[in-house]
Amino acid sequence: MRKTKTFLLIAFAIVLSLSIIALGLSVSRVSAGDGPNQSQFDKIIEKVGSFLKGNKDKLKVNEGDVIAEANGIPIYKNEFELRKGLTFASEGQVNDINNFVLNKLVREKVKEYLAMKYNLKVSEDEINSYIEKEKQQFKEFPEAEGKLKELISASGMTYEEYWNDYERYNVKRMLLFDKLYNAIINEGIKNGELKKTDKMTIEVQNEYKKYFDNIIDQYVKQAKISIDEKYKDMFRGFRVD
Repeated sequence: MRKTKTFLLIAFAIVLSLSIIALGLSVSRVSAGDGPNQSQFDKIIEKVGSFLKGNKDKLKVNEGDVIAEANGIPIYKNEFELRKGLTFASEGQVNDINNFVLNKLVREKVKEYLAMKYNLKVSEDEINSYIEKEKQQFKEFPEAEGKLKELISASGMTYEEYWNDYERYNVKRMLLFDKLYNAIINEGIKNGELKKTDKMTIEVQNEYKKYFDNIIDQYVKQAKISIDEKYKDMFRGFRVD
């Protein structure tokens, strides 16, 4: 049991580190059979660490050029480059990487736009509380904490930089998108489009996620997207997927 929990914490850390946000994700919802194995984790840690070590300036995600906007919400070049580098590190070569990453970010900005429509916000206290909970989880499982320290060391960040800059960026997005997910699901239940249940089974989770994704897809297709003239060649042929 302890070995399984340790594996899950490692998986959880890597998922956050790669900026892959799965709505409703928690340690309890991941099985030991999901995701890459230990050897693959080690390779990912090495690649992610190497990228971050040479690109710490990209952690200032809301600075620099604005390369595009989605419903008026800016996509900064720093954030784009950060996510592009992490994509290479975690997924390797991706066809049309620029448009692939821009699509991911457009989808996220549409979610941010929707979160504003629902008047959803994430407070500093919520972020701090979540991060403290994460820290405590790692302290309880030394093997997982060791892997986290490997990532921090490989990235050239200090322990404080990892939590205060990098992980704060991840956690803020995750908490906001989780609130949006819950708001849309609750609205679906209220409107009679989804059934309320006291038992959250895999089938119900899948049904809720499909419903949420369909809602987001509709808003993404309707989104007003503009690309700065300076970067249009970089995203030639871009279209929202």
